[in-house]
Formats: sequence, C-alpha cells, structure tokens
Amino acid sequence: MNAPEILYVAHYAPSGVRWMGPEETEVRETAWDLKIPTAEAIGTAAPLMARLIDGAPCWLVPVPSSSGSVEANLALARAVGRLVRGARVVAGIRRVRPVESSCARRRRGLAGLPVDGHGFVRCVGPLHRMPVWFVDNVATTGTTIKAAHLAFGTGRGLVYADASSHRTARDP
Repeated sequence: MNAPEILYVAHYAPSGVRWMGPEETEVRETAWDLKIPTAEAIGTAAPLMARLIDGAPCWLVPVPSSSGSVEANLALARAVGRLVRGARVVAGIRRVRPVESSCARRRRGLAGLPVDGHGFVRCVGPLHRMPVWFVDNVATTGTTIKAAHLAFGTGRGLVYADASSHRTARDP
C-alpha cells in the first residue's frame, strides 16, 4: 500500500531528540490540548487546518484515540468543517479494541504501533463521492493515518502537528 498523503500545520521535535524553541513548545502544547480538547486549542488549530484542504466539498473523518473515543477529534473535525464550504463530518472508523498510546509506548522504549496493530474498521456505509480527510491532532510515524486509510479504503491525513524525528508528512 502506498502511504497516504498527510498534511500538517506545524512541526515539533519529539521529546529527547533536541531542544525545542518557544514556537515548537507552543505547537506541542496546542497539540496536547487538542487531546482534551480545549476551546483555545481548537480555536488555534481549526482555521490553520482548514486552510490546508484543497477543494471542497469533502468528508472529515475524526481519528479515534487510543482508547477508542472520537470525542476530541470529532470536536476538531466539526470546527474545521465549519470553516470549509461543503465539508461534512462523519465518524467513519472505529477501533475494535483499545490500544496503548504512542506516547506510552515511547516512554517504555517501544516503537509505535504497526499499521495492523491499530484495529481500525470502517463503521459507515457508502458515502457520497468526495475527498476524505482523516482529522487528528498529531502524527508521529504516520501509521495511524495509514491504518485509517486502509480501513476506510481511501483518504488523506489532516493533522495539526508532525512530531516525527524525520518528517513523515508533507508541508503544505
């Protein structure tokens, strides 16, 4: 499978790779706050993410968290959707089981989940033919978006921040 395209607003270095300046620190804090999500983080991220979408209308599909919840990314997708003409939000993928978060895995010295370890399945029937964007707060290795793409059958990634040590996504 070819890797799906992943667009992101900003980049920050993962913890322990190198010193982060104030701008990267702010990006990381916003990315973390999108996990809650806070109104301030959504207000910062959504307009910047909406600008990356090339053409509308489109589908925005929130990526489930490691616990399986779509609450945070659904709020982010809805905020982006309000800014993109003709965008529609659908919770189109789910996890068949919770997984250990990438952050927890890295703290234990483990690599991120492989594509087949995410346990995503499509949970929505046929949709009107429009581009699909998977909405997430951060990309580290790109496997979450690859797994979403594989489960859904199509789609690109739209994330607030790329936190890989070597960029796996592309700058707009």
